[in-house]
Amino acid sequence: MLAALFNNRSAFRREWQRFENTPAKPNSVEGHWSGEWVSDISGHRGELKCVLVPISADKYRAFFHAGFSKLFRVAYATELNLQRKDGHTSLVGQQDLGSLAGGIYRCEGEICGTDFNCKYSCKYDQGIFRLRRVD
Repeated sequence: MLAALFNNRSAFRREWQRFENTPAKPNSVEGHWSGEWVSDISGHRGELKCVLVPISADKYRAFFHAGFSKLFRVAYATELNLQRKDGHTSLVGQQDLGSLAGGIYRCEGEICGTDFNCKYSCKYDQGIFRLRRVD
């Protein structure tokens, strides 16, 4: 489990750097996103970064890097299925993060312009995250 989290940090950093000097493509969701997550259960919140990488026309791999407090950081990746309609992109995905990290993590939300908003849930928590496009 710990090895997977540390490997995902490396994957996140690699993908973040890959898109660092690439301007955002018009009408595309790929690239950097940054904002925060907020727990509905505890009210805790933290920094959240994401890189969206296309796999196919309707699938993206999302590399997330989340912070809690000033000490705890976690990274994970998940596949997101996307549907585009009228300038909005809806998405849904899930990933098994292992029993220590809450098991199945699910997210469902929408990207509209420069805003990326989702609801998330797992065994131990549920809440929202709000991200904005990083140019």
